[in-house]
Amino acid sequence: MLNLNTRKKYFKFNLIQKCYFIYEIEFKVSKLKNVKKVIIGLFIILLFLPFFSPNAISATTIGDTTFPADVGKKYTWKAILPAEIKGTKLTYTIESIDQGVHNSIDALMVYCTIIAYLPKGGSLIIENNSLYLAANNTQNYLAFLNYVWGPVIIPTPINLTLVAETLSAENYSIVDNTIFLTYGIGYSEEITFNNKGFLTEGIYGGGGASEMRFVLATGEAAIPFGNYFLVFMVIGVVALVYLKKQKIK
Repeated sequence: MLNLNTRKKYFKFNLIQKCYFIYEIEFKVSKLKNVKKVIIGLFIILLFLPFFSPNAISATTIGDTTFPADVGKKYTWKAILPAEIKGTKLTYTIESIDQGVHNSIDALMVYCTIIAYLPKGGSLIIENNSLYLAANNTQNYLAFLNYVWGPVIIPTPINLTLVAETLSAENYSIVDNTIFLTYGIGYSEEITFNNKGFLTEGIYGGGGASEMRFVLATGEAAIPFGNYFLVFMVIGVVALVYLKKQKIK
């Protein structure tokens, strides 16, 4: 049996051990709380950062007409059909947006450069700083001038009826955000726009082996948060790994 002095020493040692254990737990909890605060802070910063970034979606308004992109922005559509042109990319660069007169109507005027990038290499400038669109919402006026196959960006808020009538098809119908156009001699088009005014898919030709299909491939409208999605993912994975390690310890 332990004497009194030994028991006191044992009790003191045991008490120190417990205090150290409690301190260690509190220290780890404190570290976890700090890590969580840092992660939450980074998440909040990254959440609002795209709105102040040059990659953020912007729009240009002249009068009451809004074009859903700004000067210098680039957007790409990629061919997925037919096999002969699969992988071909059409890139539209917004060169300038001005106020001018078109067909005696004051209008917002958009100039674009269009470049085709071929799947096996090489490129072709189709339009160089050419007038792509003229629009005036007040007068219900819209004109598409230089483009490939069909319009790819339209004024907002979108007016698909006006777009369809501007394209002068023999017949057209609209279902949700898709315009179905028929031009006779077996040729037809199906063009789908998102609410931001960007073509998400265009089908040209009316079926068969010669049918061409283009989809929105890159650009601010295709991936709203752009590369920020990758940043969110990396932070999330790192945070989960760290927290898991702390729990194991």
